[in-house]
Amino acid sequence: MFLDWFAQLGLMGWPLAVCSVLTLALGLERAVFWLRAVRQREPHYQEMATWLSAHKASPKPLRDEMINIMLEDVQRAYYSGLKGLRIIGTISPMLGLLGTVLGIIAAFRVIALEAGPVTPNMIADGLWEALLTTAVGLMIALPALLMAHFFRHLGEHYMDNLCQRLNRLSLSFELDEEAAAPRPLRWKRAL
Repeated sequence: MFLDWFAQLGLMGWPLAVCSVLTLALGLERAVFWLRAVRQREPHYQEMATWLSAHKASPKPLRDEMINIMLEDVQRAYYSGLKGLRIIGTISPMLGLLGTVLGIIAAFRVIALEAGPVTPNMIADGLWEALLTTAVGLMIALPALLMAHFFRHLGEHYMDNLCQRLNRLSLSFELDEEAAAPRPLRWKRAL
């Protein structure tokens, strides 16, 4: 049954199968990554907070630049694979549409070879097979795009939270330094 259905996809069956396998693999990899990340969220913050604390005497622009570099490394891990999901979400409907066009061409070729009258069944059967690839392409694209947006949203939420906590810590160093700095004495005039 499945092999018959797959054979009806025609030339675009294999590229669509590759897209579906890649979507599944990328989605599972991202899900496993997030399950692990939920368990060990604090190490990123702890590592960066420790670094900030060790360099709190450094100028704030230097600290901020180093933290930005560290955040980019963390961000790269959290956004990995999302571009692949978006690409699959974009090309799989195009592959399905190409399969539909090729299927319609094949259906018209069969109709053209028919010597007798063309029946609606002949047209419907050819169109059904042709439109199947578009449906499969969309069935691959929708989950791929939904996963890409969902995992991106999770990554943005995590990175925003991490940045906010690190900014508060860095600003606390500035406030502590300002509070510890000696203030110039103000002389009051005696009247």
